Amino acid sequence: MAITLEGIVLPDDIQWTDELVSHSVGQVQTPTLTGALIIEESAQAAGRPITLASGNGAWVTRATALALTELAATPRPDDTPMTLTWGDGRTFDCVFDRASGEAVTATEVYRLAAGGQGPDHPYTITLRLITVIDSSKG
Repeated sequence: MAITLEGIVLPDDIQWTDELVSHSVGQVQTPTLTGALIIEESAQAAGRPITLASGNGAWVTRATALALTELAATPRPDDTPMTLTWGDGRTFDCVFDRASGEAVTATEVYRLAAGGQGPDHPYTITLRLITVIDSSKG
């Protein structure tokens, strides 16, 4: 099954760099005036980070990189989440995680003179997403 974000096909070998990072428990630490520390924890149904990165291999075309940067530059109507479909069939309702850095970064695999990049020119990408509803379905 293809990996897609809002219908944009991503490389099936793109790396989900924080997939196995613990994310299901939220915690707040509050120091008191007496020096005691109050720690509160609860289940976290949303807010799971999803960082997808090319690493050294999962290249996309310039056309795909442009589609992703355009998607990131377009505000979502009524904060409607995007759908990320992972290769094993799981789906995630998410938005771009702009608080963690640039939502989308794309870098040429090899440099060409300005204007020499055609639609098939290869790029590496990093996408920063965060879940907004149930962390996974399916």
